[in-house]
Amino acid sequence: MKRLLFALAGLTVSAFANPELANIITQEYGAATTEGILLLQSAPSAAEPVQWSVFARDPFRQGDVVRANLNLEGRSWSVRPAGAGRGLLRRTPAEPINFSKVKVRSSEAREVASRAAAETNTVFATVEYQLAVDSPGMAPEWGIALINAAGAEVGFVLVNAENGQIALQNWANQAPQPMRNDPAATPGGRAAQGVKEAGRRAWDWTDNARRQTGNFFKELFR
Repeated sequence: MKRLLFALAGLTVSAFANPELANIITQEYGAATTEGILLLQSAPSAAEPVQWSVFARDPFRQGDVVRANLNLEGRSWSVRPAGAGRGLLRRTPAEPINFSKVKVRSSEAREVASRAAAETNTVFATVEYQLAVDSPGMAPEWGIALINAAGAEVGFVLVNAENGQIALQNWANQAPQPMRNDPAATPGGRAAQGVKEAGRRAWDWTDNARRQTGNFFKELFR
């Protein structure tokens, strides 16, 4: 299997994490693939990710998606193909990522999510990142899942990758208690919960979405 290594050439690892990943894809697969990148998805990590999956439109087969895995080995990224076809994404992002709009790096988005977690007294151990465009014409967004030491999702924060603003945040330790006088028991409250739930589920792009998501929603929307 073809395998390329891309040296960081004196740059720090954090400086080469993203969106320069697109440059690596260009060197490996060409500009046509890079222009069709739909989703960046990381493995869980306590620091900056050392593993990314890249999903892009197949430039040669309309409707198909190609996937490549990037792994940091020392100070170099290795790139390996990881499949192609129409079953790689359970839901397709609205449009490819315009990397010129990615002004907020994953490390900066993590800081935003960490501050929000602190405000809600949420403790987490690792983070999973996703970068995609959920709505046509919108800026790319970082979907950040916060995972505790037991492997359960305890929070999810959606951060605008262009300006760093929070677009959505859900926390497992802020589960509404549906009592008679609780707004969550009213039609409006239930509708608001439904919007939050839909917002989170919209970011389960792949079949490899977190297995604890169901438990997260069971707690959050009980």
